[in-house]
Amino acid sequence: MKTEEALDQIAYLQKLIAQTRLRVADGYPFFLLWGLLWIVGYMGSIWWSHGVWVIIAPVGALLSVVIAFKKKKELPVPPLLKKIGWLMLIMFIYIAFLFSRLLLNTDSPQIINTFWPFHIGLLYILAGIFEGRSMLLIGGWLIVAAVAGFWIPFPFQEIWLATGGGGSLILTGVIMRKQVNKDA
Repeated sequence: MKTEEALDQIAYLQKLIAQTRLRVADGYPFFLLWGLLWIVGYMGSIWWSHGVWVIIAPVGALLSVVIAFKKKKELPVPPLLKKIGWLMLIMFIYIAFLFSRLLLNTDSPQIINTFWPFHIGLLYILAGIFEGRSMLLIGGWLIVAAVAGFWIPFPFQEIWLATGGGGSLILTGVIMRKQVNKDA
C-alpha cells in the first residue's frame, strides 16, 4: 500500500469514527427514556413488587424501537454504528439468557437487582471502545453503582439504583443532547 493510500484510509477511518460518535450522541433519547424507566422500575419495586419490570421492560423496548425508527428517518446510521448495534443486540440476548439462568439459581433481590445495571454497564464499556469516552464513563459508573448496590439492603438498594443508575442515564442523555445541539 502506498503512503497516499494509507493516509486516505486513515482519513476515512477518522471520518467514520467522528460520524459514529456524533450519531451515538444523537441517541440521547434512549438514555433519557431508560433512565426514567429505571427510576420508575426501581422505585416501583419498593411499593408494589419487582413484577413492575414485567410491564416496564416491554414498554421500554417498544418505545426504543419507535425512537430508533424515527432517528433512522432523520439521519442514516453509519456502517460502524450499525455493526456495533448488532453486536450489542447479540450480547444483550446472551445477557438475557444469563439472567434466566440466574433466576433458576437464586431468588435474592440483592443479586437480581444488581444484575442488569452491572451487565448494561459492561455493554456500554464494550461500545465505548469504539464510540468514545462518554460510553466508557457511563458503563464504568453503572458497574460501580451495581457493585456498591449489592451490599445495600432493601429498600435503600432500590433508591440507590434508581438514582445512581437511572439518574446517571438521564444525566448522560442530557449531556449528549447538549453535545448534539452544540455540533448542530
